Amino acid sequence: MITAVEGPPVVTAPRERGWRWLVLALVVAIGVSFVARWPASLALLSVLVHWLVPVAPLLMLVVAGLGACALASWTRGGRLGVAVAAAVGLVFWIWRGPSDSSAVAGFSHGWTLLVAACFGWTCMLSGSRSLLGRALIAIAAAAALAVLLIAWQPKTAGGGLAAVTTSFERALSERRDGALNAWQARVHAPAWESLAVRVPSMARTAERTAAWIAESRPPVAILPALLVLETLLALALAWTTWHRLARVRLGPPLGSIVDFRFNDQMVWGLVVGATLVLLPSLSGWRELGLNLLVVFGALYALRGLGILLWWLPDRWWAVPLVLLLVCIPLLGPVQVLATVAVLALGLGLGDTWRDFRRTARPLRPNARP
Repeated sequence: MITAVEGPPVVTAPRERGWRWLVLALVVAIGVSFVARWPASLALLSVLVHWLVPVAPLLMLVVAGLGACALASWTRGGRLGVAVAAAVGLVFWIWRGPSDSSAVAGFSHGWTLLVAACFGWTCMLSGSRSLLGRALIAIAAAAALAVLLIAWQPKTAGGGLAAVTTSFERALSERRDGALNAWQARVHAPAWESLAVRVPSMARTAERTAAWIAESRPPVAILPALLVLETLLALALAWTTWHRLARVRLGPPLGSIVDFRFNDQMVWGLVVGATLVLLPSLSGWRELGLNLLVVFGALYALRGLGILLWWLPDRWWAVPLVLLLVCIPLLGPVQVLATVAVLALGLGLGDTWRDFRRTARPLRPNARP
């Protein structure tokens, strides 16, 4: 008697709907990936993008995350052909190597592969864990492997953490100088001179921003935190895109930013970071504390932004976007974004002790309690 052997259960569900915001996010990711080709009129903004997105291109991190999802889906009953195609793509990426021989390109290439491998294993082994938990575990594992690999290289051959930091600082400084030169050429053009006459406040804000960028150093001290946040963004885009294209579920779908929340125990990341930064006796760990503050502060600011959007009526969603577009040219991107970040951070931290989305009455009629 021949009995059939059942394979692994296939966890499927209808494809998720709603491509509007995902397509917009992917378009932004593509634009960020090609920031080096932006026109001179956006030169000042390109400097900020270079500093905030240290590993370029961002799109490759998204593609690597998609490949990891495809490989992990095979263990959940997904199609073998999709997993093989993803494996071939990753092998080709390894064989191709970095785009150039610089240390920054080599680190970006290696980091992309490490994150893809760790995220794939995390998706295979995790059951119902949320995307944020999986991504943080994968990034922590990739960071540990990266530190070991960098520290293992002989310093005489240009290895070591200090050499990588110096390479990033040099590369970011070169990008800043190139963008400022392009901006100066733009300022002396007749079109800008006529615009400065019509809108002098905008011209003064641009001059102040250019002077601030010229006097500032690249944020090398918080480079690990920026790398963590960029990787979280890329994995979120990859996770959402995968669950739009495939029916094999790797875990809970990524919810709306309005409902974004996480374990309140993560507030200890901010507490530890603040302790390392403020105590003079722990000055040797100050950079680690600063990076903890940036990572967990960004997560809590995103949580606070979700609260702001939860309070906002559905029909008014475009009002804050229009205000930002109006205020950024007048006040400068740094002041506007810093104000929004501080407000959102305060709301996100306050939500740890008082659940605003449960205790307050929303302005949105269909908001979740």
